[in-house]
Amino acid sequence: MAGETNADAPRAAPGDRTRSRLHGRISITVTLATAIGLLVLVSVGGVLGLGIWIAQKNTFSLLSANAHQAITANVTQLRQHLRPAAEQAGYIAERIMAGEIDPTNHVHFGPMLLGSLAAAPQIAAILYIDPALQAFSAGRGPEPGRVNTETVDYSNDPVVRSAMLEARRQTNWGPPTWSQLYKQTYLNHAVPLVRGESFLGVVASVVSVGELSRFVGMPDPETRGTRFILYGDDVVLAHSLLADGYPEGTDAEPLPRLAGFGDPILAAIWNQEDRYDLIAALEAGTEGHVVRLDGEDYLFFYQRVAGFGPKPLIAGAYVRAANVSAEVERMVMALIAGLGALALSLVAAVIIGRRIAKPIVRFSGAAARIRDLEIAKIEDLPGSVFRELNEQANAFNAMLRALRWFEIYVPRKIVERLVRRGALSESSSDARDVTVLFSDIVGFSSLCEGLGAPEVAAFVNHHFSLVAACIEAEDGTVDKFMGDAVMAFWGAPDDQPDAAQRACRAALAMAERLRADNAERVARSEKPVHVRIGIHSGGATVGNIGAPGRLNYTIIGDTVNIGERLEQLGKEVYPPGTDVSILISGDTARQLGEGFVPAPIPTGLHRLKGRAGEIAVFRLER
Repeated sequence: MAGETNADAPRAAPGDRTRSRLHGRISITVTLATAIGLLVLVSVGGVLGLGIWIAQKNTFSLLSANAHQAITANVTQLRQHLRPAAEQAGYIAERIMAGEIDPTNHVHFGPMLLGSLAAAPQIAAILYIDPALQAFSAGRGPEPGRVNTETVDYSNDPVVRSAMLEARRQTNWGPPTWSQLYKQTYLNHAVPLVRGESFLGVVASVVSVGELSRFVGMPDPETRGTRFILYGDDVVLAHSLLADGYPEGTDAEPLPRLAGFGDPILAAIWNQEDRYDLIAALEAGTEGHVVRLDGEDYLFFYQRVAGFGPKPLIAGAYVRAANVSAEVERMVMALIAGLGALALSLVAAVIIGRRIAKPIVRFSGAAARIRDLEIAKIEDLPGSVFRELNEQANAFNAMLRALRWFEIYVPRKIVERLVRRGALSESSSDARDVTVLFSDIVGFSSLCEGLGAPEVAAFVNHHFSLVAACIEAEDGTVDKFMGDAVMAFWGAPDDQPDAAQRACRAALAMAERLRADNAERVARSEKPVHVRIGIHSGGATVGNIGAPGRLNYTIIGDTVNIGERLEQLGKEVYPPGTDVSILISGDTARQLGEGFVPAPIPTGLHRLKGRAGEIAVFRLER
């Protein structure tokens, strides 16, 4: 037979044999690496010269745009940093002028000042100074996060007296002021309080130079240079070196001058020797130039900002020219080379990708059908010339064969429901209200007399197919087949409030199918099949039951035992020769609605075998 089978087997065509030999021979990894490597090599060689020329040409143009954007952002941040100080002082002054707060009532005025500090962390202090130069202030202490109020006498302070005279005329930012008490230099914004001809004092907010320097000293993501703020052209107002303040300050010189400042590069900003204009013109509002110092070129970019004192502020940054030029060149070269390589790679990707994508798309479609548990609709994947894809197809086909066997032994509906509910642990179980159905063939042994094993298996399989179809039509779960008996349940894993009705409809459908099948058996001169059915509703333990590595999703408990006893009770209640006997418990009968006719058995309550109590038992009929 083996020889005949081989001889009769269809022979593969020569082309088929050639393709079969190619399957798994070519590595997709080697193919892609070689193709992409050659494309990149060709691309880099073609664009390298062009990229260098364009990068050199565009270096300073890009630098100009980036510098303007960065300095403009810095100026905006500077205004945002100082504006809250002016706004808080103006707000408090408005409240005083409107009569909503009395600055001499420190009990009520103090919390307002403290609230202003909380709203604007950059403010070091905010205070009210009356015409006699007596001040009540709220300020930040030396300890982080600590604020306090205090009364200070400035009547003998010539700096404050001079500032008061200036502040009487208009709201403004004053010049940097040195505080001998705190050994700090401050910028202050003063708002005069004038009612009619009366001068009521000044509300002033104070920003420390140290705080401003810490803000300026943060890294600049655009230029990656050193940021600074000058007061006028020759005084350093903010710099990372002033983050801890300027302890050497005096009333006459509250801030350091450029000459001799600790940053020699910034100190050389206005040097006339070795100073050059930028090759590319800067955008309007931004100024800049190049200064050569110790053989290195440094690029300065800055904007002049008015409105924060008698002299304009100069907010800017400087950066080493070599760093900026190299960075821009690398960026442009990488961009152009990348665009060229990308264009060629796309052409190759289309050609190679179409070849690779077809089996991958086919695999994806088959995987989607596995996700939907449509195992029967999946065809074996064909092989591929690429080794990895060929191995993938072989592994998938092996898995598919295993799943086809798996589908035979595991109920599909219960798997679908458990997947929808999410992953369950091996020990997952809970108490549920369920309805259980037991079905058993009467006189199974006598029916199978004289039948061989294949005939017995065919008979049982045919019977189970009729029963299971009725159960599954009502969304029931076939728990197990036990010889010639069937156990099924409703109410798990999904909640089914009408579980009892579903089970009874399934039982009645089984009765109709079995009677129709018996008519066909009698016509074939075969014995009819008689079946007993028992149904009970109640609580049960539902979940994964079994030993590690071999679990069943099933139900256990007294409800199951009662259902089985009801099926056995049918032999006592129904006369011999009854096609289908259906007994249900009183718990099940109470859950039935219209359309069902449960009839109590003559004895009413009945004691089931193996149970101490009695339960109500009904016959279920059309």
